[in-house]
Amino acid sequence: MTTLQKIKDLGFDDNKLKLEKIKFNENNNELDVNFIYPEGIPLSQEDKDKISDTIKTDINNLCKVVVKFNKSCFDIDSIYNVVEQFINTNYKVLKNEFKKDDVIITEIKDGAKISFLCDEMRKQLLINRNFDKDLIDYLNKRFFINFEVNFEVTKDAPNYDELIKDMPKVDTGLTDALAEEARINKMVIELGECFYGKYMANSPIFIKDLNSDEEVMVAGVVSNLLVSTYMSRGKGETQPSEKKKISFTLTDPSGSIEVVIFANDKDMKALSIVEDGMSLAVGGYLSEFKDNRNLRANSLAKCEILTKEMKYVYRKVNPDYYYIKPQPVYEVKQMDLFSLTNKTSEYWDTHDSVVVFDLETTGLDPKNCQIIEIGAVKILKGSIIETFQTLINPQTDIPEEITSITHISNEMVENAPTIEQALPDFYRFAYGSVLSAYNIDFDYQFLNNIGKRFRLLFDNEQIDTLKLARDKVPSLSNYKLGTVVKALNITLENAHRALADAYATAKVFVKLI
Repeated sequence: MTTLQKIKDLGFDDNKLKLEKIKFNENNNELDVNFIYPEGIPLSQEDKDKISDTIKTDINNLCKVVVKFNKSCFDIDSIYNVVEQFINTNYKVLKNEFKKDDVIITEIKDGAKISFLCDEMRKQLLINRNFDKDLIDYLNKRFFINFEVNFEVTKDAPNYDELIKDMPKVDTGLTDALAEEARINKMVIELGECFYGKYMANSPIFIKDLNSDEEVMVAGVVSNLLVSTYMSRGKGETQPSEKKKISFTLTDPSGSIEVVIFANDKDMKALSIVEDGMSLAVGGYLSEFKDNRNLRANSLAKCEILTKEMKYVYRKVNPDYYYIKPQPVYEVKQMDLFSLTNKTSEYWDTHDSVVVFDLETTGLDPKNCQIIEIGAVKILKGSIIETFQTLINPQTDIPEEITSITHISNEMVENAPTIEQALPDFYRFAYGSVLSAYNIDFDYQFLNNIGKRFRLLFDNEQIDTLKLARDKVPSLSNYKLGTVVKALNITLENAHRALADAYATAKVFVKLI
C-alpha cells in the first residue's frame, strides 16, 4: 500500500487534503512535503501529526522529513499565478501570447470562471488540444473549488508578416565558414578521352555549387543509367519520329544531379560505353523546370576523380542566444513518496551534463523532411536545471497526418523562427554535453543532416535512453515511451510534443542511469 493510500485510509480524501508538492534537497538530506487543505474544513494539530507520522514511518529514517500544511483560500491572484504556471509548464509556445489582461478571473457560485481573450484561430487550436480540460485538472490539484474555463473572441488574428519582419537577422559565422570552404575545397580530376562532344577546358565545380546559366563542368560517378525513347517532330519534319534520351545520376563528394542527353543515332553509338559505376566529366548547362533540376549535357569525357571528399568548415558556438533562450527549472530535485532514494548514480562521477532532446518533424525521411519543433532538457549532475523549446517554421506545409499526431498546425508555426535561425541556439544549449534521446538514431539523423547544411558539428557523445530502458527495465510488453514512463511512475503530459517527450525522457534517464 502506498503512503498516500495510507493517508486516505485515515479519512483524508481529495476533498479534505491534497498533496501540493514534494521537494528533496540533497545538500541537507531533507524531504519537504507540502499539503493543502480547504479553508472551510479545519485541520487539527492531531490530524497533522497523524499524517506526518505516517510519512516518516514509510520513509524509515532515510532522510529528514519536513511536512507542511497550507490552507487553500479563494484568491484571484493565486489562481492567476497557477494559470500562468500551467501555461509556462505545459504550453510554453503560448506564454508570450496571453498577457495578464487577457486572462479574466471572476467569482461564480462555489468557484471561479476563467476567460481567455483571444482570436478565433487561437480559440479553435486551444479547444482542439483540450487546453480547457487540462487547465481545470491542473487547478483541481491545487484548489478545492469548482472552475469553468472559456474563450472569448475579442482579437483579430495577428499579423505574422510584421512579427517575422521584426525578428533579428543574425549571421553567427555561417558566411565565413562557407567562404573558407570555397577557398580550401577544389574539385580535382585527371581528364581522359572525350568521347562525346567537344573537349572541355573548364575546371570542374562541385555539384552543390551549380547555380549558373553558363556552361559548366562537373565530375562524378554514374548510377541509375536509363535509355528511353520518345516521339518528337523535329524542324522540317512532317511526321513525328522516334528519338532517344539518355539519363543518369552523377554523384560527386558534394551531392548528386540528373544528367540528360537527347541523342541521335550517331550519338548513341558514342554513348554506348556509358555504364553505372563509370567516372565521368560532364559539360553542359543547368536546366530547371518547376522543382526539377538537371544538367543538359553537351560533352562527356572519361576521368579519374582525385577529390574523394569535401572538407567541411564548422562554426564555433554562438557567443549568445539570439532567438530562443533556455528556461530555468527551479526545483532542486523531484521525489515521490513511493521511491525515495538518496543514492547518486556513479555516472555523474565522470559526466557533468546531459541534454535530452526530442524533435517533431514533417515525416520520417531525414533527407527530405523538415523539423517543426525542438524540445530539450539539460541535466546537471542528476538534476534537471534548464529546458529549451521552440516551434520551427519548416517553410513548407505540415502534412495533415502530422498535425493530427502532434497538434502542430501551419498556423502555429507561421511566426516561428526558421531552422537556420533556431539551430545555432540549440547548438549552444547542447555544446559540451552528452546528447540523449528516446531512440536517438532517428532524431540524430535529422540533427546531423541539418547541422551539416548549416555547418554546425554535433559530435557530442551519445546515449540512447531507449536502449537504457531495455537494459534496466526488462520484460515490458513494449518499449514505447508511454509504456516505460508508466512503469517508472513518471507523468507524461502532452505526448508527441517535443518538450513534453524530452522532459519525460529526461526523468527516465535520471531514474535508470
